[in-house]
Amino acid sequence: MSASENPTHPAHPAAPVTDTAATPRDGSSLYYALRIVPARRRAALAGAAQCWLTVVRVPMTVSDPGVAETKLRWWQQEWERAANGQPQHPLTRHFANACPSAEWPMPAWRQGLIDATIQQLHQTRWLDEASLAQHLAQAGGLAGMAAARLLGADSAPAHAAAAALGTALHRAQLLARLGQDARAGWIHVPIDQLQRHEVRAHQISRPENPMPAGWPALLAELVSQTHTALRAAWQQAMALPPAERRALRPLLAMARCADALTGQIGQAGDRVLRERLMLTPLHKAWLTWLTSKGWGGLPPPGR
Repeated sequence: MSASENPTHPAHPAAPVTDTAATPRDGSSLYYALRIVPARRRAALAGAAQCWLTVVRVPMTVSDPGVAETKLRWWQQEWERAANGQPQHPLTRHFANACPSAEWPMPAWRQGLIDATIQQLHQTRWLDEASLAQHLAQAGGLAGMAAARLLGADSAPAHAAAAALGTALHRAQLLARLGQDARAGWIHVPIDQLQRHEVRAHQISRPENPMPAGWPALLAELVSQTHTALRAAWQQAMALPPAERRALRPLLAMARCADALTGQIGQAGDRVLRERLMLTPLHKAWLTWLTSKGWGGLPPPGR
């Protein structure tokens, strides 16, 4: 099951963002993952997700990097005010009311989220896989650890598994947004990887017809990297004690959806550069339900 959208507007409109509550899009994998969070933890997770979405959308919605960085620095200060019991923004007030301070995501996550988002404002290319992997671990891995804490999985192995899941999920998101982000100026494929396959950055942002001869091998490598990261993180989570494994099911459900979408992207050729490919909401709901029951795992790549 799949669906696609052919965007008619760039991902970076010039109008400044407003500080309205950002909520997970209906039918998204995050939307369904939140629905399987235990009721007593759901408000805190939803509040954290809203804060996270508000911050990470700043580079996509504020065209001036200086203005965007100022806004992000304000959010950094707001998180510190909220941690000290003095939130000013409706989102942080909601989160503070929903989540005991002892369960708040660690300061490293809050600072890491801001740092990674500011980095995205100023860095539109990655030199090699090591530099991209570092960004993925900061932007996605720390978010996974924060989610684990809010889900009640607070051991060091659980945090490590959640960090691996968050990192792999961020890699999968960048693959799914490859064409959309490239049109907005971000090429999330390392320069050395492009060179190895003799694909140029402008051929990602403005796909040609036909694409260069190296494109199929490049796409296959990107898909393989994403599958590998998701499977390694899945196995790491499966090795946890049962209670912590159950606690991480919302992250596992998102990983399952990301893996299924990655497989479809691998079969779609250069469509990922021209359209935003997505699973249908029904498909995501089904995969999330299976994960909530603890049934099955990630199928072999290509199935």
